[in-house]
Amino acid sequence: NKKVKGGTDIVWAYKGGTGYAYLLKGYKNEFWRYHTTGDSWHQLPSAPVGSNLKYDKGSWLALDEDNNLIYAHKAKYHEMYAYSVAADSWLRTPTRKAMPILGSAGSRKAKDGSAGAWKTGCIYALKGANTREFWKYYTQGDSWREQDTIPLVGSSGKKKKVKGGGDLVALPGALYATKGNKCNELWRYLPRVLFEEPGPEREGVMAERMAIGEWRMAISPNPIVSGFATLRYSLPNRGPITLTAYDVAGRVVLTRGPILGRTGAMNLDLRHLSNGVYLMRLSSDGFTATQKLVVQR
Repeated sequence: NKKVKGGTDIVWAYKGGTGYAYLLKGYKNEFWRYHTTGDSWHQLPSAPVGSNLKYDKGSWLALDEDNNLIYAHKAKYHEMYAYSVAADSWLRTPTRKAMPILGSAGSRKAKDGSAGAWKTGCIYALKGANTREFWKYYTQGDSWREQDTIPLVGSSGKKKKVKGGGDLVALPGALYATKGNKCNELWRYLPRVLFEEPGPEREGVMAERMAIGEWRMAISPNPIVSGFATLRYSLPNRGPITLTAYDVAGRVVLTRGPILGRTGAMNLDLRHLSNGVYLMRLSSDGFTATQKLVVQR
């Protein structure tokens, strides 16, 4: 006889050609299915208890569209389980790996503000817990990898991290995130799988909306034929600057910095790079700018 509380999440899935809303009823482990046409609820097998019955604030659901599995990530206790929509049952196989506790913010468990969403064969997730951590879960390999952190400074003008109210949703071409934490910032993330497709240059990072006119980054020549290039930049504020280059597989192929400055130029020796497309990311104190670089000799 419990009402919905923190830890609740809902996801849409199809069973036998009919769409339903599946709901994890927060705080405890009740699991429900809602039929929109009949306006009726049906209670399903409860989510696994694990080390504790509670599915606390920051617990979330995400649908694996390839296998029609609903993943339930249990915040605070760091457990993850999978539910088969077709079989109407929780898988009895060993639990999936939960989001790593150790990340860029140090040793932190997923808590209030954590959220997950399925996109292009993987699950993306915010850790919440007053961090900026953003992770990607590979269902095939049952492994996690931390992605570019959500920027610290946004339209609110304050240094806000993700807490209660943080959420994540996937739409064609991008994911959209809120930070919660008493701010109304809305962010767009372009997965790196779109790296070689035409479109915006802010790919594989959380795209910064704050002070874009004051943040400039340009690489020339582009494409590169000689192996040498110059990066010119202008920042809103003076601070430590780091340049990181990634190949199409997401591997780091070059790192420069940190150096201190607000405006300036970097001479880059890129003769070791093979022909192809690379993502150049410049970051400083919560701001991030990216640009594609083509090596074509």
